[in-house]
Amino acid sequence: MALALSVMLAQAACVGTAPTAPAAPGTARGPVRVTNNGQPFQMWEGALARKAADAACGGAVRVSIYDRFDRTTGEWVYPEGCA
Repeated sequence: MALALSVMLAQAACVGTAPTAPAAPGTARGPVRVTNNGQPFQMWEGALARKAADAACGGAVRVSIYDRFDRTTGEWVYPEGCA
């Protein structure tokens, strides 16, 4: 129980405030946040979100263990930005 609470608190602390508009291809230095053509993604659409993030970066997004799905906005967040 304590471990689950610790994980939930740690995840809650990771919420970013970056703008949701995609950056110009290959220029995102901060987090990349993507939606499904303006509509929210579902949590299980990670592969589709990754393709959208790659496209938003003009080639490749930098993936990490900190990539996450934001349930409040329906966005997939890639904190490391574009490669």
